[in-house]
Amino acid sequence: MCYDLKTQAERADNNALRVENERMHKENLLIKEALKSILCPSCGGPPCGDVEHDHSLKQLRLENARLKAERENMSKFLAKCLEKPMAEQKLDVAPSIGPSSIDVACVNLGGSATLPFPNEDTVPNSVSNKAKMEKAIMLQAAVAAKEELLKLLCTNEPLWFKSSIDRRFVLHPESYENLFPKVNHFQNSTARVESSKDSRIVRIKAINLVDMLLDSKKWGNLFSTIVSKAHTVEVIEYGSPETRNGALLLMYEEMHVLSPLVQSREFYFLRYCEQVEASIWVIADVSLDYNKEESSHLGSWRFPSGCMIHEISGGSSQVSWVEHVEVDEKIQTHRLYRDFVNSSIAYGAERWLMELQRMCERFNSAATEYIPSYDTGGVITVPEGRRSMMKLCHGMVKSFCGILNMSNKMDFPQHLAEDNSGIRISVRKNTDPRQSNASVIITAATSFWLPLPSQNLFDFFRDPTRRVKWDALCFGNPVQEIARISTGTHPSSYISIMRQPLSPSPSNVLIIQESFIDPLGSYVVYSPVNVQDLKKVIDGEEASMVWVLPSGIVISEDEQSIADARTPSGGDHGDKRTRGSLLTLAFQIFMGSPAAMNLESVASVNSLITATVQSINDALLSGSNHLEFQ
Repeated sequence: MCYDLKTQAERADNNALRVENERMHKENLLIKEALKSILCPSCGGPPCGDVEHDHSLKQLRLENARLKAERENMSKFLAKCLEKPMAEQKLDVAPSIGPSSIDVACVNLGGSATLPFPNEDTVPNSVSNKAKMEKAIMLQAAVAAKEELLKLLCTNEPLWFKSSIDRRFVLHPESYENLFPKVNHFQNSTARVESSKDSRIVRIKAINLVDMLLDSKKWGNLFSTIVSKAHTVEVIEYGSPETRNGALLLMYEEMHVLSPLVQSREFYFLRYCEQVEASIWVIADVSLDYNKEESSHLGSWRFPSGCMIHEISGGSSQVSWVEHVEVDEKIQTHRLYRDFVNSSIAYGAERWLMELQRMCERFNSAATEYIPSYDTGGVITVPEGRRSMMKLCHGMVKSFCGILNMSNKMDFPQHLAEDNSGIRISVRKNTDPRQSNASVIITAATSFWLPLPSQNLFDFFRDPTRRVKWDALCFGNPVQEIARISTGTHPSSYISIMRQPLSPSPSNVLIIQESFIDPLGSYVVYSPVNVQDLKKVIDGEEASMVWVLPSGIVISEDEQSIADARTPSGGDHGDKRTRGSLLTLAFQIFMGSPAAMNLESVASVNSLITATVQSINDALLSGSNHLEFQ
């Protein structure tokens, strides 16, 4: 009996194993069939067979051996050059050397940290020689970039032509590639090239501007509306202490458009300075494969670009600027800003020079040793107070520009998905010791299009008498301007101090606001400030001790409006398109503690910015629903 039971159990186990074996066999056949039809994720084609796979490996090994041989030859050549004294070394670069030569020179410079240039007395000769080689390669690449930049700056037609759309200088692709064979750094069909050139006179001494461009902190402050981050990775050559001739830096920058909808651009690049004549400097930039793992996702490559600074009489300089970049468009620019970015308005040479003019006007205005008669109000009575106030507001504008880099920041996507409004909401901890009572800050921003010229919008937002129509924090009370400080030559560029005279309860807070306009756009940035803190600034004390939490509006003419303004016919293209503007609105709000942070508080911020947009719509468009929300 026991034997029969055991036999039956074994038979049942065998049957179960047989069924499982058949099931696995069928699955194996299905997987093999599926593999025949699978597509390669990289190229979209069928997978390679064993023969093709072996052939590809063989080709890669041959290519690797070829590249190693080329690198050894380059190393031997550079080693011979480095054996000579520096006075005998000639880094003359043929005029035809272009980006392709720079790429070959820089291909093996990738690393996981800063490129080391150690003290030759304390390291082995092999390490010292390697550092010398890297240094020589980068110097050669920088000099080649400088030579190309000089040709771009000093030549117009046929290398450059004026666009029939907006009259800007744009590189002629065929003429450029005949002189400088170009290498495509992004191996796909979405890569796009942007080029632009412009020249303007600015009120600054040439050597002072050179010093600012070679100092990453000063450079970031100088172009705070364009550069969101900047630092010097390595000082390769400091150059002459008096003129900075021969300075060579490895730098990093992050650039952004003042909208939460547009992704920023990042570059690792060499910056080289040469004094070509007694009063003329050239500063050339060129991208570098500094860290392949880190830089592979950057999506932007700068061909030789930069500026020539020519000092003229009266402490002024003529600055000629070239921007030339290649952009990988795997991540498409938001459609609202696509023309604005693609036509080189956002990052073009004209934008850089207009920002430089703005800051130079600000420097000269701050240096004034008297209070101009057009700075009305009588609140600020000493030049030190005026300078301190301008410094405070510059920091406010710089901070505001920084918070708009939100293209990848949506901390509450489940909330945003409810209405798909395009409002970006981000939360950060407050780490500033000057304001310890607010540990969490919510930032909300959005961009949209309005069918109105930018000048009309700017006049509306900077006018204190109309502020009550859109600012919910006025609580229905009018705002009065009590002081004004001019920041430049344009009468609409100034700093205001405002108060609410009819507030229902005594207020210990004033509003400081900076307004600025140029042909490419404008901004109105403001922040509440404690009366006692502001009084210290007005008396001339250090402005860095006062903490501000800025909000504001950025206005840009859309690309078509700018083109129309520059077209001799006045932009009559027959399509009767309405002139419009791109408007970005951003708020920052305190939260008392992390515990108070929840979806309800986020919903409140969302409601506030939505209500503000609707108030703008009602005030400017008579209630008609013309806003194009993104």
